[in-house]
Amino acid sequence: MPCRADDFCTFTLGKNEVPTKTNALGVKGAGELGTLGALSSVMNAVNNALAQIGAPYVQMPATPEKVWRAMSGARV
Repeated sequence: MPCRADDFCTFTLGKNEVPTKTNALGVKGAGELGTLGALSSVMNAVNNALAQIGAPYVQMPATPEKVWRAMSGARV
């Protein structure tokens, strides 16, 4: 049986504004919204792989040099 809009319960929408501390205006990007999930997914994958060898956490951007240095400092 298909679901209809009137089958759903009621809910209240709200917002929680949290300015970013990375710039003076406190604003965050919005034009890149479709790509934001990819960034965190890639960084999670990189840091998960590094954690497997005991390497320290790497912040974005994960440049080849940062990853190499993390791998060199691994506690294998």
